[in-house]
Amino acid sequence: MCRKLIVSTFLIFLILVSVLLVPVHVFQIKALREDTVLYLERVKPGFRFSLGFMHSVERCPVWDYLKVDDDYNMVTYATEFWSSRTGLPYAAFGDETFRAEGDHFIIENMHRVIPAVNQWVDARYDNTIRFGDGREFKLASLAGNTLLRMTIERVRLWYYLYYRIMYSIQ
Repeated sequence: MCRKLIVSTFLIFLILVSVLLVPVHVFQIKALREDTVLYLERVKPGFRFSLGFMHSVERCPVWDYLKVDDDYNMVTYATEFWSSRTGLPYAAFGDETFRAEGDHFIIENMHRVIPAVNQWVDARYDNTIRFGDGREFKLASLAGNTLLRMTIERVRLWYYLYYRIMYSIQ
């Protein structure tokens, strides 16, 4: 009886450890100066989000639209902006399309693989993240005015669960 209990306990332990070692892909936001993970979300191909900010020179809104492709790369597939002057796009390249829509411009059909988004966040520039399901928040609410890095990471399930539970990460 005791031997069966030990073997059963050992098998359950092995199964639990195996599950916790399963790799998962996450969208991660990290404060670079503090080397602190601020946000983690499990992702699959097709995950979409957009990053908005107020351009510091032109003082106009800019939105970049990104998705996760089948290889878990972040890919910019469109950008939207309300001026086409200093530091802003002025043309489409390759198969991209550039069009005016009302009071702003849109470049679509983009396929620019982005290994990481490093963004200096400042409440004055209204840095915002909007997810495909409609959730939205101001990036400065995560860590104040600082440099953030957004990436897709392949991590073990235990890492993901640890940050979600221990640090109440969103």
